[in-house]
Amino acid sequence: MHRALLISEILSEIFAHVNENLGSLEALARTCKAFHEPAMDLLWADLDGIIPLLGCVPRLHRLIYTSGSKPLTWDWSEGVEPLSEHEAHQFLHHAARVRSLCISCSEGLHLFAVLPIETCMFPRLLSLAFIVRRLQHKYLYLFLSPTLRCCVLSVINPELKSLATRCAALEHLSLKVPEWERQSADDRILLSDSVRLCKRLVTLSCLPLDWAAWKHLSDLPSLLKVSVREPRGASRWSLNRDIVNFAPFLNVTTLSFNVNTAAYAITVMQHSEFPSLKEFEMVADVLPCAEAEQLCRALSQCKAKETLEHISIASHVPRVQEPSCDSLTAVTQLLCFTHLRTVRLNLHYCIHIDNDLLFEVMSSWPHIRSLELVDSQMPPAVTFRGLFAALPLCPHLHTLRILMDAVNIDIDPAAETFQHTILQKLDLTQSDVADAEAVARIIFFVLPCVDRILTRRDHWNATMVFQKEWDEVNKHLYYLKSSAVI
Repeated sequence: MHRALLISEILSEIFAHVNENLGSLEALARTCKAFHEPAMDLLWADLDGIIPLLGCVPRLHRLIYTSGSKPLTWDWSEGVEPLSEHEAHQFLHHAARVRSLCISCSEGLHLFAVLPIETCMFPRLLSLAFIVRRLQHKYLYLFLSPTLRCCVLSVINPELKSLATRCAALEHLSLKVPEWERQSADDRILLSDSVRLCKRLVTLSCLPLDWAAWKHLSDLPSLLKVSVREPRGASRWSLNRDIVNFAPFLNVTTLSFNVNTAAYAITVMQHSEFPSLKEFEMVADVLPCAEAEQLCRALSQCKAKETLEHISIASHVPRVQEPSCDSLTAVTQLLCFTHLRTVRLNLHYCIHIDNDLLFEVMSSWPHIRSLELVDSQMPPAVTFRGLFAALPLCPHLHTLRILMDAVNIDIDPAAETFQHTILQKLDLTQSDVADAEAVARIIFFVLPCVDRILTRRDHWNATMVFQKEWDEVNKHLYYLKSSAVI
């Protein structure tokens, strides 16, 4: 054997190239002593569940693999006695090799009931996903490693504080709480207190936090990404509007909210600067035009005018109302962000885009690549003439979705000399069509790279109001392009 193969770092690098082939790793582990340890480390590095490790215990192996080499699908551990001290050592024999672990079912967890609270079963664990029922979260402490960098949990429980104290190196924390999991006020306080104990967070995804937790996060230089998701039907969690300003969230580049109403997000935005922000996203169940305007104004007051590249704001449920003219200013609040690449505004009774406003928008966002401005509750006011007057201002635009007046055609396609050769994806299908052939000719002559208009079938959650009309447009467009090729 070449002496280079006796160096563990070189072996590990070589074996990493066959990591996807478990059969090859198993063969390498049996080849010789020099190959055994690095091959075994890779074989056990990533585990989906703890059953393979429990299978190392002879008493449990017979229960798990009764029908051959594949484990049973039903809960084989029901009624099985917990591990003895000797069996715990058998289980832990390969546990130190595990670097990434996902636990998505509760079977077998009660077998660790006799292990002391200070036990660390996976001393080299870097990533943990612990997605189990609330009652089984009491075993979380057994999986907490001082080396843990990434953790995904499904329940807020007292062990969350242990996570922050026992895993000082934690960088990525995600709380994926199911919609049906009811959260009490105590749970929210516990979550906020636990987040305040995390000193090295890089990304955080969780339920709404209290003011003290946001204050702590605003001072973390390591923090890059924050995502807040509020369960549907949850009682509103608000921040005190009289709070002092946060620190600037100096390095946060991504901020997103998925909430019932925008009030929580507005308060956060009003009290900090986010000078490095590149991406902002908010989805609200209900977003009245007054709140939409407040949100956009708060965003515009952040010190991110030179950095923000992506904005996405959407609401699910239209609130029945008749907006006043001075309430439709949400879009204009965002014109100060001149480096935007992607904008998605899908709102209700909040934006009214006409030719003049579309021209102003596109002149303010010359770098835009994907633009969606849709308010299905407002009448379409952009005409083809207005669209083609604005498009030259955005030479990089490849995706566009807007409401258009496609009934009243105000241009002659044969007389148009302008062509936009970058635009490839065009969605106008929430607009009505009177003359499908004429619309197809306009698109064919002015937008040569648009092969078809995106229809409702291209959007899983979209309505089918004018589907038939735009199918007819696409049919004419297909004939025109086929004829041109011939």
